[in-house]
Amino acid sequence: MSKVKKRVRPTKEQAQELNRRLDAVIDAGHTNNLYCDCEVCQALAEQAELMGYRTDSTIKQPSEKWDRRKQEYERRRQIDLVKVANLAGQGLTSAEISEKMHRSKSYINKLAREFDIKIFTKKRGRKPCH
Repeated sequence: MSKVKKRVRPTKEQAQELNRRLDAVIDAGHTNNLYCDCEVCQALAEQAELMGYRTDSTIKQPSEKWDRRKQEYERRRQIDLVKVANLAGQGLTSAEISEKMHRSKSYINKLAREFDIKIFTKKRGRKPCH
């Protein structure tokens, strides 16, 4: 069985240096860029490797797999949007739509909110006795 390397707790100075480099990355505006190879981001990666948070300081480029997954997600979402609009037009509630489409009720409600689709709700209250 291989021995797992235990991460050593960083010193106060190392933690301050990491926070300073994180602030520099945020000031540069590279917060959403995972594969940035500028000096600021590279320095942060090297500091994180030094402290034991990463195993490799080189920033690798993404594979095509992620672009393909994102395109598939967008396509599936467009199809779901059309189905939700059609079923909502028939007067179904979000629970009935989610049951028919085999998706969660929160996903249906999120699509409806985002694209202003009116989904009907059943009237609540007591049933008449006669």
